[in-house]
Amino acid sequence: MTFAEKVKTVRGKLQLTQKQLAEKIGVQFYTVKNRWENEHTEPTFLVRCRFDEFCKEHGFEFEE
Repeated sequence: MTFAEKVKTVRGKLQLTQKQLAEKIGVQFYTVKNRWENEHTEPTFLVRCRFDEFCKEHGFEFEE
């Protein structure tokens, strides 16, 4: 599963907008929309750690 697919899955299951997810993990809205979900870039290591922690807190476990 790509990072973009993970973001879309988490947002869909938690019924979050791109803006809401961005606020929860401390990034800008356009980062979620234009960079991640459109597969333009991957997050930095620190942001990826915050996203992974957010996922764990909400019961999501993704296999690499």
